[in-house]
Amino acid sequence: MWQARRTWRHKFARFNQWATLYGSWALGLFPFVYVASSKRLRHSKWLIAYGIAVNLGLIRVSFLYYDDTEVVDLAEIYQRNPLSEQISHIQTGLNLATLFVTLFRGWWLSEELGEVLNALLQLYETEYQSLDCSSFDNNVIYKSLSIWLELISMLFLTFGFNTPISYKLFLGLAASMANQLSILLLGMHFHLAVLYIYRSIWLINQELRMLSTQQKIKIRRIHDLQGIYSRLVALSTRLASIYSYQMILFMLCLLSINITSIFYILVYSISLKKTLTLPLVLNFSQALAINVLDFWLNIAVCELTERAAEETSIILKLFNDRPTTDSWLDRSITNFALFCIHRRPRFNYCGLFRVNNAMGFRMIVTCVLYILYLVQFDFMNL
Repeated sequence: MWQARRTWRHKFARFNQWATLYGSWALGLFPFVYVASSKRLRHSKWLIAYGIAVNLGLIRVSFLYYDDTEVVDLAEIYQRNPLSEQISHIQTGLNLATLFVTLFRGWWLSEELGEVLNALLQLYETEYQSLDCSSFDNNVIYKSLSIWLELISMLFLTFGFNTPISYKLFLGLAASMANQLSILLLGMHFHLAVLYIYRSIWLINQELRMLSTQQKIKIRRIHDLQGIYSRLVALSTRLASIYSYQMILFMLCLLSINITSIFYILVYSISLKKTLTLPLVLNFSQALAINVLDFWLNIAVCELTERAAEETSIILKLFNDRPTTDSWLDRSITNFALFCIHRRPRFNYCGLFRVNNAMGFRMIVTCVLYILYLVQFDFMNL
């Protein structure tokens, strides 16, 4: 039964990866084609041109029918509280900046990204691809479900309020959802790339555990594992530099939406003196929870990779308990351990801050403080 459950999870994770690939091709977000003969990704300018045309068309449609997708209750909030309308304009500008920067850097740095992806693909093809990594599959599934939940949440928020139904609403909503899906899928690309780095480190740890129990160890294999680990550290640095601006803006969008949503609810219930019904509270709560979940998944995958690298140093200590007279082997393991201590995968965005659980917690606390600042600043209008 456990084997069947594990197989189902692995197949579902593979399905989500294929869905991400074909969805990215459909929206023109993945400018690469796979060459089966060389088992490498090839950069395609035609896909870039297709992506530019599709996404500019979607942005134009969403702008044309933007007023038709506006919620009626939000118009009342803007009329009662001018600050909320100004915040809405800032939020819209941030969303557009995130969309343009994410798309532009994805196309501009596509060649460098292709080199990183080919290196990860080569490691995946050569290093125990048949082994099942449950953490890898689970994180792929969690991130994929968060994308679906984000889109479903957008539908609930639109139709959960007093919104007039028309064909213009459906056109504008479809374009807006496609734009949101583009950002989410590009975030999924980074998520998957980090997970492939994690999986390779996890495989190194699995083999080191196996080698620590053997009587005879090939020194060459220790050097090979250190070389793979070194490549993974370099790839994580390059990957973070490629996606730094996109991920910063993406996380800011998620957090700022939560801040503005809570402020709107306060204006709606206090200033407009309207009753918060149970469907409204549930609708608002699900959107808030999904945004927090999506935000935290972007942090959890980086934390997972860093912890796997820390575990490598711990596993290397197991070799100290083995009786050995091979000084060259001891020296190789010592060099590997020293390298792991001084060089680990780190995901620093723009060289400003390191992405981990502590940083995520601080950002959530900052959101709470910003809500208090807004209430204090506009207290007389509430």
